[in-house]
Amino acid sequence: MAHPTPKPPFTLRSATPDDIPILCAIGKSAVSKFGSIPELAHLVGASEDAAMLKKVENSLSRGRIFIAESSSEPRAAAGFLGAFQMDSTLYISEISVHPSFGGQGVGGMLLDAVLEWARERAREKGETVARASLTAYAEVPWNGPWYERRGFREVDAATLGPEHVEKMRYDREERDLNRPGYHRYCMLWEERIDAA
Repeated sequence: MAHPTPKPPFTLRSATPDDIPILCAIGKSAVSKFGSIPELAHLVGASEDAAMLKKVENSLSRGRIFIAESSSEPRAAAGFLGAFQMDSTLYISEISVHPSFGGQGVGGMLLDAVLEWARERAREKGETVARASLTAYAEVPWNGPWYERRGFREVDAATLGPEHVEKMRYDREERDLNRPGYHRYCMLWEERIDAA
């Protein structure tokens, strides 16, 4: 007797504008984790809710958002990742996992999807290197160090281009994201690929 193949715990799909409310809700719940760090507690609040909405809308209009959903019924959005072209890289503007799905591989699944998209885009352009970038906190274990374990490394934003420089300036000066003991930095993932 054949056994049915188990369903994977999560599936991926592309977001649509109808998903904006749930994406913002997931983002807000994921950001709440920063509230446990006194120096970064300001990330949890109304001004950051507006920043999350801006990130979601920007990713939808300029690129793509991947949503991870639980395969069980009723289906529930577990997390999302938004990315778009910025300078010469695929920039990851946000990756958020709802706390109730933390530690289940959702973040890694989303990151794998966007890195595969970076490879596809590079092949389509005839490039030999796929690239993805993001900004993170070096001192927060689930932030910068998590990306380092997945092949990202710290880079000077100026080496990536003017949009990355502006993003770092915006985070530092307008969003006040650098705090004593915590600094934002730009990270890059690169992988050599065979052109199509």
